[in-house]
Amino acid sequence: MQTEFRKLNDEGMARFAEWLAAGATGVAPIHLLADPQTSAAVGHDIRPVSGRIFGDRYEFGQCLIQLLSPFDPAAISQDRGLWTALAIVWFDQFCPAGANGQRKVEKEYRYILSRDYRHYYRHLVRSPWQLVRDHGEASKLLLLAPSDGEHPLRRHGEILEQLGGRQFVLGSRPIIAEANRLYTDATTGRPQKGVSGSGRGSVRRLALVLRQFDLTFDPETMTPGQLIGLLPKEFDRWTRAAQAAA
Repeated sequence: MQTEFRKLNDEGMARFAEWLAAGATGVAPIHLLADPQTSAAVGHDIRPVSGRIFGDRYEFGQCLIQLLSPFDPAAISQDRGLWTALAIVWFDQFCPAGANGQRKVEKEYRYILSRDYRHYYRHLVRSPWQLVRDHGEASKLLLLAPSDGEHPLRRHGEILEQLGGRQFVLGSRPIIAEANRLYTDATTGRPQKGVSGSGRGSVRRLALVLRQFDLTFDPETMTPGQLIGLLPKEFDRWTRAAQAAA
């Protein structure tokens, strides 16, 4: 953006919600960010580039960390107006129009940061920022798919959805680092196929096993690779590959 970037106020978010509910036809309502009746100053001069195309959600998260570096992370973490305004800036990548000009609009909390903290991880802007900030390169497990098609920013990710409601996993750097080591394809740097299923050794099963471990082990104090070595046999398919790649 060449002009001052502003965040949405309550009126701006309400109008954006109305536009989404009506089908999100036409261009994204970027004008809401310039109107004093629907926006407010952010306190720092930042200039998000609306025309920048991102290759994947990890790259997007890295960009957001740099863009938002003037801010105190704790102060903006729950700033609904800021995250929602950024969703408008890159809305065409989150919700692209098809050949017929129509958009496939998902749940509102994908674009407007929910008041319910349990949905924070589902926001398409805040999540990449938070996850890359917390986990660095290991966040690729949560942000990338085994392969990306067109418009990778619109994909929330099945692995993130399975782990997002388990804060003891999502908030733990050692656990995410070990999960990344366990499930990432060493060649592509992306999650391996089959990781996000519900079968034996899947991410879903890992979360359940870790909850059981919580009674006797503390992942926060373990050395790299130690947690993987404790996993039961159902994870052998993944542990063997991880150990071979080490």
